[in-house]
Amino acid sequence: MNDISWRFIRSFLLVADHGSFTAAANAANQSKANLSQQVSELEAALGVQLLIRTTRALRLTEIGQGYYEQCHKAMRQLDSAAEWASQTTEELKGIIRLNCVGGPIGEDLIGPLAIDFQKQHPQIQIHLDFSSPKVDLIERQYDLVVRMGDLPDSSLIASRLYQLTTRYVASPDFLQKYGPITDPMALKSLPLIYGSVAHWTLSNEQEQIIIPVQGGMKIVSGRLMRKAALAGLGVTRVAEIYIEADLAQGRLIEILPDWSQQTPLSLVCPPARHQLTRVRRLMTFLKKNFAKNYQNLMEEKSKV
Repeated sequence: MNDISWRFIRSFLLVADHGSFTAAANAANQSKANLSQQVSELEAALGVQLLIRTTRALRLTEIGQGYYEQCHKAMRQLDSAAEWASQTTEELKGIIRLNCVGGPIGEDLIGPLAIDFQKQHPQIQIHLDFSSPKVDLIERQYDLVVRMGDLPDSSLIASRLYQLTTRYVASPDFLQKYGPITDPMALKSLPLIYGSVAHWTLSNEQEQIIIPVQGGMKIVSGRLMRKAALAGLGVTRVAEIYIEADLAQGRLIEILPDWSQQTPLSLVCPPARHQLTRVRRLMTFLKKNFAKNYQNLMEEKSKV
């Protein structure tokens, strides 16, 4: 590091994150002058200007932006390394930041399991966040994410949690209006209820068909997609746990059963976080209990 202090780098990151020396000083309970001096010494040691200071605003230079991004990643790795080195194997404690889709998967399955895990380990603090869009584990600093669908190759560590069945369904009123649907190509001319994907890929043992999703209704929520289908607004594709009771009671009807799909549900975490004992233990706990709880919930829903 030569003459560059980690303290100077942290001060620079603090100022960049807060957008001003005043806000950074208040957040860190330090003097504005002290922070300004540390950033100036960092710039002098590097021989570059990182910040452009004016009376009204503060912004990063082009070099400052790149340096910020690299240092931000490095600090996260250092913090993870320090946390890993200080952890004990006898006692689980610390924060686990967990992200998951909402609906029955998150709220009826993952959520209760997270509660059970924290009850068994009272010094663990689980921060559970439900959101549909796929999050960036590195930028958002999640320890663990529950994701549906195929995962792209990456440096993240993934572990299969369950294999969901996704079905195509519509209401009896919709099918009475549009007639029976026996060919996937018919979906191109029908109203569809879809989420964040741009197309549906239907596969069976013989072929694969891609249907662009357009028109109809776009809803990034499995529960609301189900409600829209019940209202007769179109055909939707959704995990069976959302619609088990509706299928059992005839409120929704499965179409194209030969084209139902198996969708993986996975646990994903950054390698640095996977080294933490508490994160691995939570992953093991979820994998041990999820399948049984899923089947129990499916049985309950089929009786509703």
